[in-house]
Amino acid sequence: MFRTIIALLITLVTAVLIGAFQILGLDLTTIQAIIGSTDITSDLMVLGGTLFASLLFPYTAAQASIFAPLVALGVAGFIAGLISKSGVRMLFVSIFALVLFFLGFYILTLAGDPSNFNGMFTVARNMVIDLGVAFGLLFIPGIIGASLTAEDY
Repeated sequence: MFRTIIALLITLVTAVLIGAFQILGLDLTTIQAIIGSTDITSDLMVLGGTLFASLLFPYTAAQASIFAPLVALGVAGFIAGLISKSGVRMLFVSIFALVLFFLGFYILTLAGDPSNFNGMFTVARNMVIDLGVAFGLLFIPGIIGASLTAEDY
């Protein structure tokens, strides 16, 4: 259980950090501008929604020649696989990470109510290919990383 939670946290942190600096293009001056802003909350909500949207739509982004979401999810999955040491753990980590990315996207971008399951299912049905690609980008490198550090019992 401990390795699963740590792998999930590493997945989230890695994907968000790579996404923040590569997808959003944050640099020191942009970060200082956000900190000096009068409405930090709305600025961070917009940036977070954009980040989660790009992480959830890697196939669509790749068709538009934006490859940073592919790298962010792949590297995050691989590092989490190295930590988890198990393919089954990586299955759960990939599912939980995808659910958390989707909730972040749904709440920040669509201003949706997280208790409205019908609305969430409608949005998820419309983006099923992108969700499958995002899952694969987390799970497949995670399996590779887990196989490299697997322990035989």
